[in-house]
Amino acid sequence: MKETSQNKCVWRPSDTIRAKVIGIAKHADCLLVCEVLNDDGQFKGWCPLGGGIEFGETGEHALKREIKEELGCGIIVAGESFICENIFEHHGCKGHEIILAFQIRFDNPQIYSQKRFQIHESRGSMHWIEWVEIKRFRSGEAILFPPALTQRIL
Repeated sequence: MKETSQNKCVWRPSDTIRAKVIGIAKHADCLLVCEVLNDDGQFKGWCPLGGGIEFGETGEHALKREIKEELGCGIIVAGESFICENIFEHHGCKGHEIILAFQIRFDNPQIYSQKRFQIHESRGSMHWIEWVEIKRFRSGEAILFPPALTQRIL
């Protein structure tokens, strides 16, 4: 994380490979995703919920922790996990992630009835979460990060 001249923190990828976990939650031909923004607040695309895996933590435990922090509910892992690699550039900085993805279901049925809602990240940022129709990702109308997910899960 770096400081900007407006005393606002912005995210930059680290120069190490990051272990990350995401939850693939589907409902009524939609995927639950979080908005991805650039430094100016401009919308870039969508990413499933999740976060970093801490040293000594299993991917499944990390995902349960992240979802609890972000949505305040528990999850049920509903299938086998898969791995994808994501090498990307964000504002001129290269990032590299190894991502463990799990199919999940929520233990709180209210999550399925909310089309769009906001979450507050631990760093203080707010993000919109939305059930986006899978066909929008297939057609290219909506962008899904990491890009490898589009072929893998859709």
